[in-house]
Amino acid sequence: MADSFSCDIKNLVHDEAGIRITWRDGHRSRFPSIWLLHACSCESCGTSETGVRHVRLTEQPRQPKIHGAILCINSVRIDWGGNHFSHFDSTWLRGHCLSEAERKRRSRAPVPWGEELADNLPYMDYSVVSADPEAHLEFLETLRDKGVVFLRDVPVERERTEEIAGLVGTLRITNYGIFELEAKPNPEIVGDMAVPLALHSDEPYRIEMPGITFFHVIRQSEFGGDSTMADGIWLAKILKERDPDAFEVLATIPARHNRTLAEGRTFDVQAPVFSRDRFGQVTGIRINDRGMAPIDCPLDRVESFYDALRTLLKLIYSGEGRVTVKLRQGEMMVFNNQRLLHGREGFDPRRSHRHVRSCHVDLDEFHSRLRTAYRERNRWEAWMNMTSGART
Repeated sequence: MADSFSCDIKNLVHDEAGIRITWRDGHRSRFPSIWLLHACSCESCGTSETGVRHVRLTEQPRQPKIHGAILCINSVRIDWGGNHFSHFDSTWLRGHCLSEAERKRRSRAPVPWGEELADNLPYMDYSVVSADPEAHLEFLETLRDKGVVFLRDVPVERERTEEIAGLVGTLRITNYGIFELEAKPNPEIVGDMAVPLALHSDEPYRIEMPGITFFHVIRQSEFGGDSTMADGIWLAKILKERDPDAFEVLATIPARHNRTLAEGRTFDVQAPVFSRDRFGQVTGIRINDRGMAPIDCPLDRVESFYDALRTLLKLIYSGEGRVTVKLRQGEMMVFNNQRLLHGREGFDPRRSHRHVRSCHVDLDEFHSRLRTAYRERNRWEAWMNMTSGART
């Protein structure tokens, strides 16, 4: 996302209580003195970014006084007196502006999409993304904004899965490890069967659901096995428009997902189907109809919860907003599991073999990779409030 405003300072004024900045684009920012002093990263104060802080908040005055503030080249220098100075980069200051408009800008909401995405699927070449830093950033931004990217011409060797996923971050290893999705004679989970899979989230029974998921197609079935997907943000938008009461129920009353594994593990988590941020924007979805346990809520809310859930599931099962993609051998589907619902059409394992390797990277890792790319370019987006996904 290119800068749509200026990080150049036009005017700087100060008093004992703080500083006021007028930017080249006309926007105005105000920073209180206690905020500035607490953010100081001089040698004496240390920095929160390394966790090495030499001064505690309780050792600082409640209303520190600014002795002077001057505009330097692309920065502001503040004099606290006693030979104590702070320096703040102008891009950093713009990226931390406390105005309501700028705080909302930093919490940029993803743009929902429906069936129209099928006409413009976000495909990118793996060889380009892995070699070109600007293409890599575009890949990360597309994943952030649309929740899904398809990579072409990826190596089909099994051992390359982790390397390709490294474009986003370090793998998160759950009990499944790097999972081999194949039709198996004695399946433990439905993903190991050849039956159709309805749209769902992966592992919603975990406190921290898998974040970014990778489907590495080693071999594709010639008959069926097409991937299906729908945008959870779009589903929330449509549900809220058509039945706002149902949406509010699913965003407030915790649903319940559980899972018991043959290896002796039992999971049980309660969390709303839809998560929202402080601005009321939907940040994630958590739903898998096959693994939903009986609701644990006040007795007088039980029927309203199931009515709301039924309304959402009818929307999901109707196919409205659904996109179907035939992934090919040597392609990888990369998607935000806390936003996108995904599924699969059935296939006949007797006629052709299908083998997809699946693994995950946490949202923290994805956000870290994106922030680092922005910092290297000195862009204000390094301080965006990345969406927190599906929360408990």
